Amino acid sequence: MTPETTTIEVLRRWSQILLWVSVLLPVLGAFAAGARYYVERRSNQLAAHLTDSAIQQAKQNATAARTELADLKQKAAPRQLSATQRATMIPLIEKLKGRPIAFACRMMDSESCDYARELASLFAGVGCQVPEPIKTSLNELPGYLAITTRGQVDPQVVGQLSAAFTAAGIPAKVEAVKENSIGAWYNDVVHIVVGRKAP
Repeated sequence: MTPETTTIEVLRRWSQILLWVSVLLPVLGAFAAGARYYVERRSNQLAAHLTDSAIQQAKQNATAARTELADLKQKAAPRQLSATQRATMIPLIEKLKGRPIAFACRMMDSESCDYARELASLFAGVGCQVPEPIKTSLNELPGYLAITTRGQVDPQVVGQLSAAFTAAGIPAKVEAVKENSIGAWYNDVVHIVVGRKAP
Protein backbone atom coordinates (compact mmCIF):
# COMPACT_ATOMS: atom_id res chain seq x y z
CA MET A 1 0.00 0.00 0.00
CA THR A 2 1.41 3.31 -1.03
CA PRO A 3 1.65 6.38 1.14
CA GLU A 4 -0.95 8.10 -1.04
CA THR A 5 -3.41 5.20 -0.51
CA THR A 6 -2.84 5.28 3.23
CA THR A 7 -3.49 9.02 3.33
CA ILE A 8 -6.69 8.63 1.29
CA GLU A 9 -7.84 5.81 3.57
CA VAL A 10 -7.18 7.92 6.67
CA LEU A 11 -9.02 10.88 5.15
CA ARG A 12 -11.96 8.63 4.21
CA ARG A 13 -12.18 7.34 7.78
CA TRP A 14 -12.01 10.86 9.20
CA SER A 15 -14.65 11.83 6.71
CA GLN A 16 -16.92 9.03 7.95
CA ILE A 17 -16.25 9.99 11.57
CA LEU A 18 -17.09 13.62 10.84
CA LEU A 19 -20.24 12.50 9.02
CA TRP A 20 -21.33 10.48 12.06
CA VAL A 21 -20.45 13.36 14.34
CA SER A 22 -22.50 15.72 12.15
CA VAL A 23 -25.43 13.31 12.39
CA LEU A 24 -25.07 12.63 16.14
CA LEU A 25 -24.56 16.22 17.26
CA PRO A 26 -28.09 17.38 16.30
CA VAL A 27 -29.53 14.22 17.89
CA LEU A 28 -27.57 14.87 21.08
CA GLY A 29 -28.60 18.52 20.93
CA ALA A 30 -32.24 17.54 20.57
CA PHE A 31 -31.89 15.07 23.42
CA ALA A 32 -30.20 17.72 25.58
CA ALA A 33 -32.95 20.24 24.74
CA GLY A 34 -35.62 17.66 25.62
CA ALA A 35 -33.88 16.78 28.87
CA ARG A 36 -33.52 20.46 29.73
CA TYR A 37 -37.21 21.07 28.97
CA TYR A 38 -38.23 18.11 31.17
CA VAL A 39 -35.94 19.21 34.01
CA GLU A 40 -37.22 22.79 33.87
CA ARG A 41 -40.83 21.64 33.70
CA ARG A 42 -40.36 19.30 36.62
CA SER A 43 -38.52 21.99 38.54
CA ASN A 44 -41.39 24.42 37.92
CA GLN A 45 -43.93 21.81 39.02
CA LEU A 46 -42.00 21.15 42.22
CA ALA A 47 -41.64 24.88 42.87
CA ALA A 48 -45.39 25.39 42.29
CA HIS A 49 -46.20 22.47 44.58
CA LEU A 50 -43.90 23.83 47.30
CA THR A 51 -45.44 27.28 46.90
CA ASP A 52 -48.97 25.84 47.14
CA SER A 53 -47.98 23.86 50.23
CA ALA A 54 -46.46 26.96 51.80
CA ILE A 55 -49.59 28.98 51.00
CA GLN A 56 -51.85 26.26 52.48
CA GLN A 57 -49.69 26.07 55.59
CA ALA A 58 -49.76 29.85 55.94
CA LYS A 59 -53.56 29.82 55.60
CA GLN A 60 -53.88 27.10 58.23
CA ASN A 61 -51.56 29.01 60.57
CA ALA A 62 -53.56 32.19 60.01
CA THR A 63 -56.84 30.38 60.70
CA ALA A 64 -55.43 28.83 63.87
CA ALA A 65 -54.11 32.23 64.99
CA ARG A 66 -57.51 33.87 64.33
CA THR A 67 -59.28 31.13 66.29
CA GLU A 68 -56.85 31.48 69.18
CA LEU A 69 -57.25 35.27 69.15
CA ALA A 70 -61.05 34.96 69.12
CA ASP A 71 -60.86 32.55 72.07
CA LEU A 72 -58.61 34.93 73.98
CA LYS A 73 -60.93 37.86 73.25
CA GLN A 74 -63.92 35.84 74.38
CA LYS A 75 -62.17 34.83 77.60
CA ALA A 76 -61.08 38.41 78.27
CA ALA A 77 -64.44 39.97 77.33
CA PRO A 78 -66.76 40.94 80.17
CA ARG A 79 -69.87 38.84 80.72
CA GLN A 80 -73.00 40.10 78.98
CA LEU A 81 -76.44 38.70 78.44
CA SER A 82 -77.03 37.63 74.87
CA ALA A 83 -80.29 38.31 73.06
CA THR A 84 -81.07 34.59 73.26
CA GLN A 85 -80.48 34.50 77.02
CA ARG A 86 -82.76 37.50 77.51
CA ALA A 87 -85.50 35.98 75.35
CA THR A 88 -85.23 32.70 77.27
CA MET A 89 -85.29 34.29 80.72
CA ILE A 90 -88.02 36.92 80.32
CA PRO A 91 -91.03 34.54 80.18
CA LEU A 92 -89.68 32.70 83.24
CA ILE A 93 -88.88 35.72 85.40
CA GLU A 94 -92.12 37.52 84.47
CA LYS A 95 -93.73 35.10 86.95
CA LEU A 96 -91.73 36.92 89.66
CA LYS A 97 -93.29 40.31 88.90
CA GLY A 98 -93.67 42.33 92.10
CA ARG A 99 -91.25 40.13 94.04
CA PRO A 100 -88.14 41.67 95.61
CA ILE A 101 -84.90 40.38 94.04
CA ALA A 102 -81.56 41.84 95.15
CA PHE A 103 -78.19 41.64 93.41
CA ALA A 104 -74.71 41.78 94.88
CA CYS A 105 -71.31 41.99 93.17
CA ARG A 106 -67.69 41.72 94.23
CA MET A 107 -66.09 44.71 95.85
CA MET A 108 -63.85 46.67 93.46
CA ASP A 109 -64.64 44.32 90.55
CA SER A 110 -66.14 46.38 87.75
CA GLU A 111 -66.79 43.35 85.52
CA SER A 112 -68.78 41.60 88.26
CA CYS A 113 -70.72 44.78 89.08
CA ASP A 114 -71.51 45.56 85.43
CA TYR A 115 -72.90 42.05 85.01
CA ALA A 116 -74.93 42.37 88.23
CA ARG A 117 -76.36 45.71 86.99
CA GLU A 118 -77.29 44.16 83.65
CA LEU A 119 -79.11 41.30 85.39
CA ALA A 120 -80.80 43.73 87.80
CA SER A 121 -81.99 45.83 84.86
CA LEU A 122 -83.51 42.76 83.18
CA PHE A 123 -85.40 41.81 86.36
CA ALA A 124 -86.55 45.39 86.96
CA GLY A 125 -87.76 45.51 83.36
CA VAL A 126 -90.26 42.69 83.96
CA GLY A 127 -91.60 44.32 87.11
CA CYS A 128 -89.54 42.81 89.93
CA GLN A 129 -88.71 45.03 92.88
CA VAL A 130 -84.95 45.46 92.45
CA PRO A 131 -83.10 47.61 95.01
CA GLU A 132 -79.72 49.18 94.34
CA PRO A 133 -77.08 46.46 93.79
CA ILE A 134 -74.83 45.72 96.76
CA LYS A 135 -71.17 46.26 95.82
CA THR A 136 -69.45 44.90 98.90
CA SER A 137 -69.36 41.13 98.30
CA LEU A 138 -66.12 39.36 99.20
CA ASN A 139 -67.26 36.08 97.62
CA GLU A 140 -65.16 34.66 94.78
CA LEU A 141 -67.77 32.33 93.22
CA PRO A 142 -65.63 31.86 90.09
CA GLY A 143 -67.83 31.85 87.00
CA TYR A 144 -71.22 31.34 88.63
CA LEU A 145 -74.01 33.10 90.52
CA ALA A 146 -75.05 32.18 94.05
CA ILE A 147 -78.78 32.32 94.79
CA THR A 148 -79.12 32.86 98.53
CA THR A 149 -81.74 34.17 100.94
CA ARG A 150 -81.96 36.51 103.91
CA GLY A 151 -84.93 36.30 106.27
CA GLN A 152 -88.36 34.98 105.29
CA VAL A 153 -88.46 34.15 101.58
CA ASP A 154 -90.88 32.12 99.47
CA PRO A 155 -88.87 29.01 98.41
CA GLN A 156 -90.70 28.96 95.07
CA VAL A 157 -88.94 32.18 94.13
CA VAL A 158 -85.59 30.48 94.61
CA GLY A 159 -86.70 27.57 92.41
CA GLN A 160 -87.98 29.88 89.66
CA LEU A 161 -84.75 31.86 89.67
CA SER A 162 -82.67 28.70 89.44
CA ALA A 163 -84.82 27.43 86.55
CA ALA A 164 -84.51 30.75 84.68
CA PHE A 165 -80.72 30.84 84.93
CA THR A 166 -80.43 27.16 83.98
CA ALA A 167 -82.65 27.66 80.92
CA ALA A 168 -80.46 30.56 79.79
CA GLY A 169 -77.25 28.58 80.28
CA ILE A 170 -76.02 30.83 83.09
CA PRO A 171 -74.21 28.86 85.81
CA ALA A 172 -76.02 29.41 89.12
CA LYS A 173 -76.14 27.51 92.41
CA VAL A 174 -78.52 27.73 95.33
CA GLU A 175 -76.15 28.01 98.27
CA ALA A 176 -75.68 29.69 101.60
CA VAL A 177 -73.35 32.67 101.66
CA LYS A 178 -71.63 33.74 104.87
CA GLU A 179 -73.33 36.75 106.40
CA ASN A 180 -70.11 38.65 106.96
CA SER A 181 -68.99 38.13 103.33
CA ILE A 182 -71.29 40.95 102.21
CA GLY A 183 -71.31 44.37 103.84
CA ALA A 184 -75.09 44.82 103.86
CA TRP A 185 -78.14 42.66 103.16
CA TYR A 186 -81.75 43.40 102.31
CA ASN A 187 -84.14 41.69 104.73
CA ASP A 188 -86.58 39.01 103.56
CA VAL A 189 -85.18 39.08 100.02
CA VAL A 190 -83.62 36.56 97.64
CA HIS A 191 -80.11 37.74 96.74
CA ILE A 192 -78.27 36.85 93.56
CA VAL A 193 -74.56 37.16 94.28
CA VAL A 194 -72.35 37.61 91.20
CA GLY A 195 -68.84 36.24 91.62
CA ARG A 196 -65.76 36.90 89.59
CA LYS A 197 -65.50 35.91 85.96
CA ALA A 198 -64.23 32.39 85.44
CA PRO A 199 -60.55 32.25 84.36
